[in-house]
Amino acid sequence: MVRWKLKNCPRCGGDMFVSSDLYGWYQQCLQCSYRQDLKSTSKLKDQPLRNRKELVGTRGNRTKKG
Repeated sequence: MVRWKLKNCPRCGGDMFVSSDLYGWYQQCLQCSYRQDLKSTSKLKDQPLRNRKELVGTRGNRTKKG
């Protein structure tokens, strides 16, 4: 399961995703690839979960001028 932390990258202000591999949990920026290892995942439970529909649905909401 991947969790998203929107606008949370300390380098570029981009969107971070939290995931795990053989070495443990980490968060990585989608825009600049900044990566940070996480010591604990207990704080993730306090944050709201962003689902795929919320991320994808923002692009088509532009109003047409005419």
